[in-house]
Amino acid sequence: MEFRGSTEVETEGLRRVWLIPPSEKDVGPHFDFLNQTRSKGKPHRRGQWHYPVVWYAMCVVLLLLFPVLTYGMAFWRLPPAQSLPFGCLMASFVLSAACTLLIRPSSPGRGLGGTIASTMAIFGVVFLGFVLTRTDYSRAITLGIFTSALVLVPAPYFVGTAALHQALALGGLLAAAAAGSFALRVTPDVAVHTNTSIKTEFYNLDVHTYSNAFPKSAVRGGALARIGDRYLLVSGDGHLHVFSWEAVDHMTVHTLPYLVPINGEAFSAAAGRPWADRSDWVPQETQSREAGHEILNPEWFRTYDLLVQEVSASTRIFVSHAYWHVGQECWTERISVLEANRAALLRGESVSGWRTLYETSPCLPTRGEHRRRGIPFVGYFGGGRMALLNPETLLLTVGDFGFDGAASVHAYAQDPAASYGKTLAINITDGNTQIFTIGHRNAEGLYIDRSGTIWSTEHGPQGGDELNQLVRGANYGWPFATYGTDYGSFSWPLNKPVAEQKGYEAPVFAWVPSIAVSNLVGVERGLFAQWQGDLLIATLKAATLFRARVRDGQVKYLEPIAIGSRIRDLIEGNDGSLLLWTDEQKLISLRPKEGATGETLFAEKCSGCHQPNLMIGNRIGPDLVGIVGRQVASVTSYPDYSSSLHRIGGTWTEERLNEFLKAPSVFCPGTRMDFPGDVSATERRAILSYLRTL
Repeated sequence: MEFRGSTEVETEGLRRVWLIPPSEKDVGPHFDFLNQTRSKGKPHRRGQWHYPVVWYAMCVVLLLLFPVLTYGMAFWRLPPAQSLPFGCLMASFVLSAACTLLIRPSSPGRGLGGTIASTMAIFGVVFLGFVLTRTDYSRAITLGIFTSALVLVPAPYFVGTAALHQALALGGLLAAAAAGSFALRVTPDVAVHTNTSIKTEFYNLDVHTYSNAFPKSAVRGGALARIGDRYLLVSGDGHLHVFSWEAVDHMTVHTLPYLVPINGEAFSAAAGRPWADRSDWVPQETQSREAGHEILNPEWFRTYDLLVQEVSASTRIFVSHAYWHVGQECWTERISVLEANRAALLRGESVSGWRTLYETSPCLPTRGEHRRRGIPFVGYFGGGRMALLNPETLLLTVGDFGFDGAASVHAYAQDPAASYGKTLAINITDGNTQIFTIGHRNAEGLYIDRSGTIWSTEHGPQGGDELNQLVRGANYGWPFATYGTDYGSFSWPLNKPVAEQKGYEAPVFAWVPSIAVSNLVGVERGLFAQWQGDLLIATLKAATLFRARVRDGQVKYLEPIAIGSRIRDLIEGNDGSLLLWTDEQKLISLRPKEGATGETLFAEKCSGCHQPNLMIGNRIGPDLVGIVGRQVASVTSYPDYSSSLHRIGGTWTEERLNEFLKAPSVFCPGTRMDFPGDVSATERRAILSYLRTL
């Protein structure tokens, strides 16, 4: 080969260079240099593939965490109706990455537009497929993977070719994946205890909230009960947990090995959706319209209530829950019972197992003309609350599951042949059942007071939540009598004229608008002396505890106590404190704040004559503001001190106040105060503790 003059040579991957050999001798070496450049360029080009491939592989691993974050389960455990859309989204990410590798932008600016366009086109095809096939899928996962593709697919070309930069970027991605996986494992195990206070009419409440104290339930729901000197919780997905306190900030929890026979996984398989509580879903009505067909919600398939019956050393645990009949494609409500020695139960020892005490009828279908239209499975209309009428008889509330005659052919609440929309008296020994009351929509609260009066709280439709007194044989009117209205309307279509509602029992009280009542209890155990005989009514929507002052069968007033969480259940503790279980899976304990008992005693024994604050004028006695450390008989605006009190003189120390409360006439003979004393040492300490705060 011969070169003449100057020659333009373009090497692969290099700029143009002009080779001007000074002599014929130099031609050979320059030819060798070009060959070396070419030979070195090819391996370098192949090496450029390695980094993006590793990057995309790590991105895929990171994206596989989405189902765990959203559903609480690994991607390989998803049912087909969920795994197929997820697989399509992951395939779109991989295909977008592959297209970007083929485009190979030579700089961050070049090819970026093409990368984004190809990614959007690929995902657009998948989204179109979702629309055409009416696939309803999690928005969080769909948008999460799509956004990740737009950011992560072109990302490796912005890192640069420096080995250090590439290593740092990969390390950051790996750290994100590891941190996400680690957080998923450890977060549920980190229990958090917080302490706040709430002011009410009679008490300042000491509020202790325990978060993440129990293993996370797949779905909402659950209930509380006392068992011995401890407590029992059934989660929404049927796990039993025993708990107690060693100290106010130290709660011990032990999970028992007796899983309630609620077959949520079978219902989940039929629904084609995970058995999980998914807060990212749009409302059910919107889902149905977007999907174009009726869908089932497994997150409403759950336990309803827990009841513990203790007879000597033996214990029965009753749990009401939904049950899916696979072959018939229908569901019922069951009461399952576990019976054994209490000590053995609490130790988690092997027992005989669960048996079915009662099952509703008929089995409610999800398909066919006898199904409920629109939303076939309204699992949260199950009622399921239990109480003991006597040692041999259990009272159960059963909701109508939305089969009200408006969205269904049948109005089961008025059908004596059906279990739904009733309260039922069930013999614990043989399961024999009698209808106790009829005409209920969804009675979610049940309490029998010491006099035998049966109280129930019931969900109305849009408004019309009720507090009822249950009387055997009575008809409470649903769906033909309600104070509520249909959703999106100003009336309930099945309401009969008032003149035709004779024979239906009216509620003791009704809430308009709805507060979404759940359970209720009566104050019996003495810690809240000023609340004795009152009803405490828990709510979901209102996130409030209502104290109802009930006298002579009537609600005299309601005091709202804002809790800030959806209260699913509540019980009185062994010591009289109140325990609340919330849909956020938090346990909340309420008790009078330290000093609050003294405030109550002051209101009971002292406030008739003395004021705890400065107001216009005095009562029969002087105000007690700053009484501890104040001069005796020193309120200048009070002229009626006795001469004997003036003679005592000095200051009011806690010791002198204690002696005065113990026996006023002994401490100060001739006092005009007609209070006899007769206050126990414990009560005196409580009152003095309160007086120190004035």
